[in-house]
Amino acid sequence: MELASRGMRDDADPKVPEIYLVLISVVVEAPGLSISELTARTGFAQSHVSAAVAKLRERGALRTHPDPADRRRTLVSPVDGLVTAVAQRQQRDAEQVLAAALTELDPDEDSAAERAARLVEAADELYRLLTARALKVGGDPAALMPLHSLAEEVTGKPKK
Repeated sequence: MELASRGMRDDADPKVPEIYLVLISVVVEAPGLSISELTARTGFAQSHVSAAVAKLRERGALRTHPDPADRRRTLVSPVDGLVTAVAQRQQRDAEQVLAAALTELDPDEDSAAERAARLVEAADELYRLLTARALKVGGDPAALMPLHSLAEEVTGKPKK
């Protein structure tokens, strides 16, 4: 979770609560989830998720609407432009974040960069497999795009 936070943060927003970053990432990846579903996916307490969604809605990052199938449930979606904003934030290459973290453990930058590239590749594969299992998606799990790849899709810039 700490590495994910490093990739999402910058000097302009060091005090943004981690729950906001996690919720925004999940809602961008899977719009239209209920508060209960967000709670299950994030592991945060339902009261914290509800409060954070309310704050993010007030600040214009998320929108909520009643579930047409069950008006008692609230569904959460990103506002227009949020996917692009998240993608731009995630242009920080995952390999760079991992390489920096690995360099803290081992000062050999070349070795750290190579390990980071392998870890990102393994993480992408793990993401695809776990997401396919969680969503009960049949077919080719390689078709599921890792969230950090949103930057490539939105900006048209290939991953380095």
